Amino acid sequence: MQRRRFIQILATSVAGASIGRSLSATSHPLQAVQWNGYTMGAEGRFTLYTHLPQKAQKVLKFCFQEIQRLEKRFSLYDSDSEISQLNRDGQLIKPSKEWLSILDSIASANAITGHLFDPTIQPVWKAYTGQRSKFDSINPAAVSEALKHVGWKHVNYDSGSIQFSRANMQLTLNGIAQGFITDRITHILKDSGYTHVLVELGETRAIGNHPKQRPWNVGIKDALSPVDLHTVAELNDNALATSGGYGTPLASDGSIHHLINPLTGRSSTPWKSLSVIAPTATEADALSTGLSFANEALLQDIVETRPDIQIIKQA
Repeated sequence: MQRRRFIQILATSVAGASIGRSLSATSHPLQAVQWNGYTMGAEGRFTLYTHLPQKAQKVLKFCFQEIQRLEKRFSLYDSDSEISQLNRDGQLIKPSKEWLSILDSIASANAITGHLFDPTIQPVWKAYTGQRSKFDSINPAAVSEALKHVGWKHVNYDSGSIQFSRANMQLTLNGIAQGFITDRITHILKDSGYTHVLVELGETRAIGNHPKQRPWNVGIKDALSPVDLHTVAELNDNALATSGGYGTPLASDGSIHHLINPLTGRSSTPWKSLSVIAPTATEADALSTGLSFANEALLQDIVETRPDIQIIKQA
């Protein structure tokens, strides 16, 4: 499955000049500035409200440079990326500083989900797809063999190196990197003083509320009819991620898709789609992926022990 992995500024628009005079003493009203582009193969955008839209362009350009830099760390679609080196060599010496943070986040999500979030699933993904993009059956023997090379507990890491303790292991960050990059861009914009921002880079994170003094409204697609909405989530200084097999069907009937249970090797989920609202996009991204395979009891346990997490599912 090939994806566009480059960053391209597609459009800039300025609107909303009537917003904001009552929100600030400045003579400049708040204006919406929107930039569109691509990251990790997915289309994304930022929408921020500012009194000085021309000054916002400099920080937004820096954001795109930062996305490109992080893609060089985490993108499987770049053969020279650090993750591609790790998968080829079974180790990565002196990884970039971002690795420790994202690996710690993986360890946390792996524990919370009962090991259902496990980015070492890449060998099974490769056993599924091979050189094909669509198919109606899988090779059970190939999947069973690939499962022998899966297991987060076999990843050893510190600030000096990342190493696999089993041969033929490989990592994919497709279930967490977009969230991680979303958080990084959010921090840049927040540190630059912006207080009304929606960042959508595969996952969605809000800074503050909408300038009309309400939460940001984010639609969640209906898994049975993706042109329609299943529900509308409200965000205010938190993040949303959604996972569903309908996103990348591999079999013609949709029974095989990109979500693969790392414990069984099966591409089947009890939910048509599952969304997580969490404090960070990194956590929302990872949990929405792993909890796609979770039963109702585990989901209920998580929301009871983590009041800062919401789970929205479609059966």
